Amino acid sequence: MLKYVSMIMLALAVSLDSLSVGVTYGMRKMKFPLPSMMVIALFSGLMLLVSMYVGSFLVLLLPVRAEKSIAACILIALGVWAIYNVLRKREDELEDVAPRPTAQMRIWRVHLKRFGVVIQILKRPSLADLDGSGSISMSEAMLIGFALSMDAFGAGLSASFLGYSPLMLALLVSLLNLLFIRFGLKAGYKFAKIKAMKKAAMIPGAILICLGISKMFF
Repeated sequence: MLKYVSMIMLALAVSLDSLSVGVTYGMRKMKFPLPSMMVIALFSGLMLLVSMYVGSFLVLLLPVRAEKSIAACILIALGVWAIYNVLRKREDELEDVAPRPTAQMRIWRVHLKRFGVVIQILKRPSLADLDGSGSISMSEAMLIGFALSMDAFGAGLSASFLGYSPLMLALLVSLLNLLFIRFGLKAGYKFAKIKAMKKAAMIPGAILICLGISKMFF
């Protein structure tokens, strides 16, 4: 029973970033079609699934009973890194809408600095709307999904060391990502300020740290 509870907590921690993304887009009154949401959810689930299968291979190379300690360390490291990123990120004023990149800038970023686009999206989510349409297309959702799935890779390695079911956890993460984005959009439409969300941004990191510590003792 405890194993399933910790698996759900891990899935929640990995998926909560999608809630923040949904709120951000909702507050900017941007449209987010259901197919685009599903692309992001699928990215996170697939990334976690791949990393868990990689982790299941690595377990065979590790000393006996070492995988649990390594999994705990990975979870704690991910949690610390997540909180560090929240603390060092400068507060953005919602009213201060990020400038749209020009067509020339967009071409340069997409074709020559594709990974740089992901970084910009993480810093200013509105930049994901590369065509300036006010709606997130499938291709733009792929960029967001790739950015959000990075945490899922590390969490997947840890989960494989703990013996979680890869398919079950991947499906759970995909479902939670979809639900959180949708809920975040609706919540974002109603919020005028983001102060509460800034405080809540530390929750995923705190959950990961608590899970890691618990795995050291249970």
